[in-house]
Amino acid sequence: MNTLIHNFWLCLGLSSSIGFNSMAMIPVERISELPKLPNIVRMVPAIGLAKPDEAGNKKHQRIDTHIHLYDTRREGSAVFLDPVKHSKIYFPHFAREFVEVAKPAGVDFAIVVEASQRREDNFWLMNQVDSSDAMLAFIANLDPRDSWYEKDIDLLSKSQKFRGIRIRTVKPIDLADPKIVAKFSALELRNLVLELGVNNLEPEVVGAIARSYPRLNIILNHLAGGRIFNDPVRQEAWKARLTQFAAEPNVYCKVSALFDVSGQNPAPLNPDFYDLLIDPVVNAFGPERVMFGSNWTLSDMFGTYGNLIRMVDGYCSKRENIHPEKFFFENAKRAYGLK
Repeated sequence: MNTLIHNFWLCLGLSSSIGFNSMAMIPVERISELPKLPNIVRMVPAIGLAKPDEAGNKKHQRIDTHIHLYDTRREGSAVFLDPVKHSKIYFPHFAREFVEVAKPAGVDFAIVVEASQRREDNFWLMNQVDSSDAMLAFIANLDPRDSWYEKDIDLLSKSQKFRGIRIRTVKPIDLADPKIVAKFSALELRNLVLELGVNNLEPEVVGAIARSYPRLNIILNHLAGGRIFNDPVRQEAWKARLTQFAAEPNVYCKVSALFDVSGQNPAPLNPDFYDLLIDPVVNAFGPERVMFGSNWTLSDMFGTYGNLIRMVDGYCSKRENIHPEKFFFENAKRAYGLK
């Protein structure tokens, strides 16, 4: 079996090193030539209640459900960043860089979301995540219209850390199209999740997908389109949309990118400032279907990771119905089907 696994990675042309300088990637048109492999039984990190701290207090482990990894030295792989606008974060970020900022802030694990729209970058990310115990799972970026869609799902599923897809396509996609909706059966059958950005997505469309696949968890990114609205009408319209999104029990929402959508740089550190952003999401989805996400590294454009966690802890401490162990851990574990 070890030889089989080794040959599989060699076929993909993936290095086992996190900090490598280059990668000989197999052309995407040859991915389908890989032999079908049996399911690989892999050890995944045990997650749950951590050991008591020095004072004897029980410490629940924490998951950041939305971070990005990338290597700006790989040509064409980080086009979602502008070298000038994002110069502060325009350099390679691997798992070890996340651990360096997250561990001191009390965050143990992360779920990595692929931001690149290139097909082959999903396999690069798979290698990165499989190389780090701190990376619990990854979400690929696949286009259901791609002829390789289901084959890529099967190839990515060789990693037990593959937990689903987020649709972020180059060309606009109509998620109300029955042909597109039919493609999501591949996710439900494999117990994977569907992540969505919803800035231009109507709640009726999400609701229809959720009802078509009641065993498919749908996870909405970044407060389901929330931001600091100076216009009360837009604020109320967003809150109404949240209620519609939350109507289906298999739809979850990430309280993510808080610094990014604060409308200020540096982002405010007072938890009270974020009541208008977080309260409506928690009120709509309830404390069982919301989870924390930072949007690191982009969050670093507006403030430090440690300050972000401290701000969120401050928010949780003043709400009676927000339990940190659920918000930072249990809800994500359930939504993503983590064991």
